[in-house]
Amino acid sequence: MTGMEPIAHIHTDLPQKFGIPRNSFLAPHLEGRIVFEPEYASSASVEGLDSFSHLWLLWRFENGTPGGTAEDIAVDAKTQDRSGTNAKWSKTVRPPRLGGAERVGVFATRSPFRPNPIGLTCVRLDHVELTDDGPIIHVLGADLRDGTPIYDIKPYIPFADCHPDATGGWIEDAPWQELDIEFPQTLQDMVPPTKLPGLVEVLRQDPRRAGSKHEPNRVYHLAFAGLDISFTVDETQLTVVAVNDAQD
Repeated sequence: MTGMEPIAHIHTDLPQKFGIPRNSFLAPHLEGRIVFEPEYASSASVEGLDSFSHLWLLWRFENGTPGGTAEDIAVDAKTQDRSGTNAKWSKTVRPPRLGGAERVGVFATRSPFRPNPIGLTCVRLDHVELTDDGPIIHVLGADLRDGTPIYDIKPYIPFADCHPDATGGWIEDAPWQELDIEFPQTLQDMVPPTKLPGLVEVLRQDPRRAGSKHEPNRVYHLAFAGLDISFTVDETQLTVVAVNDAQD
């Protein structure tokens, strides 16, 4: 990324890499706010942007604060997770879609362990807020860690970016298995209503590392929107067992 500087940073409800969805469309209610660096914080630079429904974000994979306990986020260079960039890139990787067991070429995946740590995400534009300090772009489907640097923003153009005849390669032979969620109402009531849909979407995608062994009694922790969400997973059933303030 020599010679490139972030134009903005995105703020999301996921301060840690543990739990970040593997694609934005898997959690369409995740909220994000894109705040420009002072040099680029001009209302003129976003004029006309709010006429589009979706945006492309180009960003950088970075290491963040690990999520959960050390056991929860113990990963090596072969673990496919929305993680940082310190691990060496590999010619072949083991995608979560294949259970972390089978290998394919790195350029046939969206693994973060690449020669250059560049991320690409399509998000839904919610609205553009004009403030005295510059525009803030509010988006949905924000599958990025809080504080991720944004290098460019481009409008999604349906006639150019949508290819109805496109094929999905090996992914079409590996359907993603979502988890069933048991979330007691008393615990749901402890989550702000606007944050609940995104949280459920994140949990449904199984925040654990690909290929996690079956440990039905193990309690995992997810940091989300200032909360510590405790849960267990038994086969395809995820059960939320506690919701606490993250600082507790």
